[in-house]
Amino acid sequence: MWYVAAVAGIVIAGTLAGVVKSRGTVFFKEGDPVGTFLNSATIKPLSIEQVNFLLARLEREEAPEPMYGAMCYEMMAAPAVAEYICPVCGEKTLYEDYTTAFIEWELPGARRLVESIDEATDFQVSLDETMYCDFCSEFPDEDPHLILRVQGNEGETVNRVSISDLRKLDSFLQGRLYWVTDNDGQEPLKEDAELIRDLLGL
Repeated sequence: MWYVAAVAGIVIAGTLAGVVKSRGTVFFKEGDPVGTFLNSATIKPLSIEQVNFLLARLEREEAPEPMYGAMCYEMMAAPAVAEYICPVCGEKTLYEDYTTAFIEWELPGARRLVESIDEATDFQVSLDETMYCDFCSEFPDEDPHLILRVQGNEGETVNRVSISDLRKLDSFLQGRLYWVTDNDGQEPLKEDAELIRDLLGL
């Protein structure tokens, strides 16, 4: 009887593993871009054609109800000084203004979001931070901001982006109909379909 129990244990463990894997990111199944989703570990990144199908789905489906996040976060004081190290040239730029909070708290998250976006697609997506670098910026007199660069079939698309824009785009490419706000709420993506289309140059 012990071997029966062992076999049963193996079957249960395999089933549970399959359940856990099925909770991963959802993408289109290769050869069936209309609506079959599989775990991202088993399929290729999204092509531009598949992204267009995702957009059609987003515009067609009923938007989910918003879920409100925490409303009582205590505001932290922004750092007095922030040291920005350029990933292109390696030089340091010192900030002592309103930009310090962004550099210390938000920029690392923006980089992670763009990495996730790039991994989700079979076309190149990159973050341009050069406006924050005194040595690389071509516009030293302008307030610095992030630029998203998308290399598509028709060439490169360049857009100024915020952290919220990146969160929306990343959530969309994971197959979700909502995006998660900075206070852990959930907002429907349907009204942002045009923004997503513009960011990806579609």
